[in-house]
Amino acid sequence: MANGFTRFFRAIWYTLTGRAHEQADKLMEDPNAVRGAFERIIRDKMENIQNYKNAIGQLIALVENKKGSLKKLTEDVEKFEKMKTGAIQKAKATAAELQQQGIADEEIKQNAEYVKCVTAYQDFQSTLDEKNARITELEADIERAQKDIDSHKNQMQTLHRDLGKIKEEQSETVADLITAREQEQISDMMSGISTDGTSEELSRMREIREKAKGRSIVAQELAGTDARAEEEEFLAAAQSTAASDEFDSLIFGAQQTDAPPATDDTEEKKESDSELPL
Repeated sequence: MANGFTRFFRAIWYTLTGRAHEQADKLMEDPNAVRGAFERIIRDKMENIQNYKNAIGQLIALVENKKGSLKKLTEDVEKFEKMKTGAIQKAKATAAELQQQGIADEEIKQNAEYVKCVTAYQDFQSTLDEKNARITELEADIERAQKDIDSHKNQMQTLHRDLGKIKEEQSETVADLITAREQEQISDMMSGISTDGTSEELSRMREIREKAKGRSIVAQELAGTDARAEEEEFLAAAQSTAASDEFDSLIFGAQQTDAPPATDDTEEKKESDSELPL
């Protein structure tokens, strides 16, 4: 039973997680969201590069400090080499003077001035050994650090190139998304399945165009109907006039309707013609 509940809630969790990822991916298809994501990545990269630069700068500063210490040690070694040489020279001079006085070599070795020179020489030599060892160590550290610095500088150049590529990729990705989105919207509008504002606006424009065309057709048809009605009215008037004339001829005779009545001028013309000589 417990395993069943576990699988049930796990399935719900996977479903919710999957939907969340799906919604997140859908949101990330928006060019503005992608641009913002790239800008955040670029900002983080630039911050990392700056921190890297600071670290390299600190490493260079340490190397410069070690170079300063190396220079100081080298100067000290030169000085102690001279002091050691001076101790030897003074010991020789002391021994020669005592020998002239007839003092045996064993007694000379016990002489305070001679012992002082020997002790100074030994101290100088010990100090020189330490300083030379430190010089060797510093030289190795500086050489190793310089190689690291050169490697880090090369890596820094690589990071700058990668940053430039990311900036180019940002522009290309945003452009590709905008192009794909526009093409998808155009395809959806052409197929009539788009539900965005652009498609709705296009549908309204198409509807307005169809309505305008319909009104134009209706207006033309109405104009044709009026013309036909006027023609029929004229034909009806003509038929009515013809029927009236036919009725009058039946009642009053054909002469009344066909021949016009004679005028005085006509009668006078006939009388004058009759009076002419034969």
